[in-house]
Amino acid sequence: MSKILDVKTVQSSAFRILIEALKEILTDANMEFDETGMKIMKMDSTHTVLVHLRLQSDDFEFYYCKQPIVLGVNMINLFKLIRTIGNDDTLNLYVDSGNQGVLGIKIENGEKNSVTNYKLNLMEIDEENIVVPPTTFDSVITLPSVDFQKIVKDMNNLSSEIEIKSYGNKLMFSCVGDFATQETIIGETMDGISFTKANPEEIVQGVFSTKHLISFCKCTNLCNSIEMYLKNDYPLIIRYTCASLGSIKLCLAPKYEESG
Repeated sequence: MSKILDVKTVQSSAFRILIEALKEILTDANMEFDETGMKIMKMDSTHTVLVHLRLQSDDFEFYYCKQPIVLGVNMINLFKLIRTIGNDDTLNLYVDSGNQGVLGIKIENGEKNSVTNYKLNLMEIDEENIVVPPTTFDSVITLPSVDFQKIVKDMNNLSSEIEIKSYGNKLMFSCVGDFATQETIIGETMDGISFTKANPEEIVQGVFSTKHLISFCKCTNLCNSIEMYLKNDYPLIIRYTCASLGSIKLCLAPKYEESG
């Protein structure tokens, strides 16, 4: 049977980590494939988080897409099928022309001479027309992904909100809880954090949901460092690279104090 989609990657663990993270944010999503690659762009159910995933076709070991195709996928169910993928496995996603309501998933391991085939039933998911206007960020910060994860996890024990503030060449995380407060300040280092700022004197800050930042941290193992884009009164954007396949940007709306 001829295929209208047939893609293979040895970066199967990175793909598994991606889906594991996405299932915490999106129940289901449209995976859009065309000749340039794969894309997911969707808001979460609370319209607080925007996910923008882009995997480039050139970075797959094999990539064939006969025509643009949209696959409606339940993320939890997809993760159940690929959760045991190992570092030595090759992942193959395909759609047969005669059965476009099903996503074929083949996991191969040359060393073990094993092949596992799954067929995942696809869903009809309403398309969201999301337009993100281009913007210039006041502060772009690169920092180790494990450092970001540690700070967010520590603060999750204290508070439902985290303030992130960039001033000079310092990045400050702070929170106020019922029984304690925490403030962590990180300065620039050679192999740690670095800053690119439009105006070094400007203070850029926002208050964000700890719960959502915790879900972002599921992407930690994708890459050694993250890029954090900060702008006053604007969503926080955190960019993770997905091994050598592409990148995911997670955008989180700031929390505003309710006026009494």
